[in-house]
Amino acid sequence: MISSPKIRLSVVLVLGLSLIMALPATAKKKPKNPDDLFNPMLGPDYAQWLVGPIVEIATAKEVERFLELISDEEAEGFVAQFWEKRNEGTPVFQKTPQQVYDQRVEEADKRYSEGAYPGSRTDRGKVFILYGEPESVEYEAQDRIDDPTLEVWYYPKETPEGLDGEQPDGRYRFIKVDGATFLYSGRNMRRDFRDELKRRRTGWSG
Repeated sequence: MISSPKIRLSVVLVLGLSLIMALPATAKKKPKNPDDLFNPMLGPDYAQWLVGPIVEIATAKEVERFLELISDEEAEGFVAQFWEKRNEGTPVFQKTPQQVYDQRVEEADKRYSEGAYPGSRTDRGKVFILYGEPESVEYEAQDRIDDPTLEVWYYPKETPEGLDGEQPDGRYRFIKVDGATFLYSGRNMRRDFRDELKRRRTGWSG
């Protein structure tokens, strides 16, 4: 029988520590802000590699590891391994994920570039690269007559998994603000796009 207060306290502490250690580790979230995805140790070919759809395709550990790289040689090897892992097992008669990605990036840059900002890094470009062509595109007027018309993309339920391993949402709505197009949630306002507009105008991600 445990009678000593000190012994009882020790038992409680040990049991509590055991329970904490038994809990599953909380998954680390991937950063999404472009400022947090920039690796200043790398040259222009790799410093912003995570910005855009790549961060959605990469795992949280891969993002963390890439941000720790300190040379372009390391980054080159990392990118090669990144795609090698995803290309593995692709049937010979199908395009590899890397080939699909590269082709969609090229097409997104043609379609969705805004000024000097590459289309592959815009919100429309990111959705297109991850999930391919939408089944249909419509335009939706807003309640206020002076608000811009929304561009709405629709994907059917049977759309296969995208490059990020997820199925797309059924609908994506985009709004144009000061010459730049953003994913629209129905709640975000002009001020919510201010930082991204500033980045584009200064050529941060160009």
